[in-house]
Amino acid sequence: MNKKVSLAGALAVAAILALSACGEGTMAGSPSPGGMEPSATSSGLATPGSGSMESMIHIQDGKFMNPKPLAAGSMVTVMNMDATAQTVISDDSTSFNVSVPAGGTASFAAPTKPGSYPYHGGAGDMQGVLTVTASGPSAAATMVCAEEAKQTVTEILALAATPKTTHDWDGTTYSCTYPLDVGDFVMTVTESDNDADAAAMAERLATSLQAAPIEGLANLGLPGYQSKDGNVIFAKDNMTLQVNATAFPATVGPHKVTASKFAYEMATTILGCWTEHHS
Repeated sequence: MNKKVSLAGALAVAAILALSACGEGTMAGSPSPGGMEPSATSSGLATPGSGSMESMIHIQDGKFMNPKPLAAGSMVTVMNMDATAQTVISDDSTSFNVSVPAGGTASFAAPTKPGSYPYHGGAGDMQGVLTVTASGPSAAATMVCAEEAKQTVTEILALAATPKTTHDWDGTTYSCTYPLDVGDFVMTVTESDNDADAAAMAERLATSLQAAPIEGLANLGLPGYQSKDGNVIFAKDNMTLQVNATAFPATVGPHKVTASKFAYEMATTILGCWTEHHS
């Protein structure tokens, strides 16, 4: 599995991409009975009206405690646990400005543009940073946790039931973990600003994981890399896909599939879904 894939193999992958069907239920927000339904909320990303502790700026002992990254436009609650009133003001003076009574709370809408927003208090030397992310992953990114992907895992490994999954979204990377008896495997999709950044990220990731180029795919617009221990990386459009099956034993399932081969088949399944999604 550490040999480069030939151009003939690359053309075979192209055929897979052209013919692969994802069917209904692979889009974000559709039912996913085999696991958690993809959503920004379950990943820990605060959404409008969530009111969770993680979406709050805390003021205590004259210091700010920053919330976790928030979705653009989310409501941000400021909880003042000190005995004096305080003001929370963005350093640019325009993004937000809210007064918070002593021992009380106040709320404001996070900026609608993703980015880092330094802020300060109206009194004292208090500083913090509010991180605003895109509202959620794209539909294409969530396909790594979709029903088509789960069905493919079930078929390759001849599982008795569709695997359950967990997922996470940090504002740029969506990850889906499949906890299996033979070991966990993870598929991640990082969304970059443009195609060139996605391809560059795939190359850097491949270098760090000692994953060799898959010959012939770059000419098809699909820079791909594969390591012998079970990592496969692809770049398509502005997305970088990594399938990590390195926790698997040498072979898995009744068909004795190697970890590297399994990761490759899962990667081509996701690429096929993306091709159909954009067609």
